[in-house]
Amino acid sequence: MTINNNLNAMLQSQVQIDKAATNIAQVANTVGDPALQEVSQDLIDSIVNQIPEVIAYGANAQGIITQQAVSDVLLDLKA
Repeated sequence: MTINNNLNAMLQSQVQIDKAATNIAQVANTVGDPALQEVSQDLIDSIVNQIPEVIAYGANAQGIITQQAVSDVLLDLKA
């Protein structure tokens, strides 16, 4: 696994989070009066679908940190 793989995965997670945020914003802008707003399945799906994307983003960031630590150790051993 390379850093590029992690970065690409992070970009894909960001795209999915952006889509979900756009859906949430559209629901919020559809009805101006909060008393008339109803929770729809689309809103629930958009909120719930953000959870694994945020976890995946963090996991890929941790993967980059781990790869950097391994590279540092290998360079120290070689030096």
